Amino acid sequence: MTLIPNQPYPDLPAWEDLEPILVNGWGVPGAAQSLQAVAEKNSVTLFGRVQIGTNHVIGNLPNHLRAIRPISVPALILGGPSCLVELQGTATVGGWQLVMSAYSLGMSNAQMIATYGGMYLSIAGSYPRKAV
Repeated sequence: MTLIPNQPYPDLPAWEDLEPILVNGWGVPGAAQSLQAVAEKNSVTLFGRVQIGTNHVIGNLPNHLRAIRPISVPALILGGPSCLVELQGTATVGGWQLVMSAYSLGMSNAQMIATYGGMYLSIAGSYPRKAV
């Protein structure tokens, strides 16, 4: 086997950048920040830090990263409390969305964005993956 520098090993899954899926002002403004995922046979792992945007919807997940059912992964607002990021199936976009959970903070979506908009959210967690 010949390995090519900066390429994933052929028998291991590769991390993919999720910056293109971000919507509603969510972003990764710093060079050292990113939101990435790796899809393995039965699970997906999310990892990264993003800037909180203007709406609770973070982004629309690609089909191969969809969950088996609605589920949450842990997150931490830097300089704030811990919270949950939910994966929700939605007919509106015909797929799955990554959503910051206002309910986990005891707030409405509007209160959450007013309080934490512009701050950074660190996400790290795994969830069961639906076969595609």
